[in-house]
Amino acid sequence: MPAPPPTPMIAPAPAPPQQMPDIAPPPSLPPPPPPPTDAQSLRTAYGAPDFIRKEMDSELWRYDGKNCAVFFFLYREGDQMRIRYTETNPRGRNGPADPACMQGLSARRMS
Repeated sequence: MPAPPPTPMIAPAPAPPQQMPDIAPPPSLPPPPPPPTDAQSLRTAYGAPDFIRKEMDSELWRYDGKNCAVFFFLYREGDQMRIRYTETNPRGRNGPADPACMQGLSARRMS
């Protein structure tokens, strides 16, 4: 006589997923201030420049950092002097302004 067919094995149900404890999100940092766009916001952001060269409708403002200098070129637009161009010395690898030098200028503001 043939053997009875084997009884099918039923796998146990998977355990329910563990409930993760509620974790509060980290406190949000305030957004960084917008970059300066004119003489007034430049002075507010970084203080008095180390050097200013004035011409008829333009000015060059230089801020000296520990290892570099930042040059802001401002041009008259109506009754304001607006930043039109920025560069650093030494220059950046991929452009005229080195990001590390610009960050150093931001650190100057904090001190």
